[in-house]
Amino acid sequence: MARRKLGFVASLLTMVVLATSIGAPAQAEDDTSRAEQASEAIGAAAPASDLAKPGIVDDGQVLTSANDTSAAVPLSPDGDIVVTVAGADGTQTARIALPDEIAVGSGVVTDDGTVVYPAADGSADAVAVQTLADGSTRVQTVIADPSSAHEFGYRMQGYRPYESDTGEVVFVNAAGDFVNVDAPWAVDANGASVDTHYEIHGKELVQVVEPDESTAYPIVADPSWIWYAPAWGMKLSRTETSRVRDLGAAGSMCAIFARGAPGFTVACGAFAGYMSVQANLAQSDSPRSCLFFTAAPIPGVIWRIKC
Repeated sequence: MARRKLGFVASLLTMVVLATSIGAPAQAEDDTSRAEQASEAIGAAAPASDLAKPGIVDDGQVLTSANDTSAAVPLSPDGDIVVTVAGADGTQTARIALPDEIAVGSGVVTDDGTVVYPAADGSADAVAVQTLADGSTRVQTVIADPSSAHEFGYRMQGYRPYESDTGEVVFVNAAGDFVNVDAPWAVDANGASVDTHYEIHGKELVQVVEPDESTAYPIVADPSWIWYAPAWGMKLSRTETSRVRDLGAAGSMCAIFARGAPGFTVACGAFAGYMSVQANLAQSDSPRSCLFFTAAPIPGVIWRIKC
């Protein structure tokens, strides 16, 4: 039985649709000007009052620290965002790849510390990265017009996304370490809801924006990863998954998990029934899957994942 302690948990939060004064810039407009324009649009969608103190530029990356978390944001569009979280058992590091649906140039650091990557083709599309005061990492995308990409894939090195039967999404690595992702949402400039949802394509979690004829452009997509330490999860082996099909065995497994997982407050009677149902479904999967469940920050959520 593998139980893993993870030094970070992610929360992929918001999708905001915003009408602003950005128009398609002239081809000759320089990257700095376009980056500032993108930053203004992003600031209107997500006020900058929650930003960390601007970081320092060192060796081609912006280094920022907040709330026991450090982030290294590359100025090269080919690099990954590297987040390191301090925990009781040392530090843990995760890497987030920029979405590649927009071909961007080198990052420009704006006055508030945002790293903006303007589109390489001179359009108003852009990707921007911010570190917030609570240590979380916000990745935003400016979608300039209806012809721009409206689907963006997010990847974490060494992790795969899964979705539970109740709709929660988690990234899990082979060791059972996990990163939670919040549900997406979207609103337009008038406060009306805009359809958005997740799809899992292999190792990518894809956030899809579905505007309609009333949507005003540009669209600002705003997913955020929020890092905590520690968080807990348990991955069952194939044998253990088979065993907890029995309600009594599931209750015993829940008791073992509760003793070793601080913050696990789910009643084992109800959780054992949920575990037993999911174990039976895992046995009918082709190929058979194994159970993975969490104690914090979202206790009592079960995923069926690859063994």
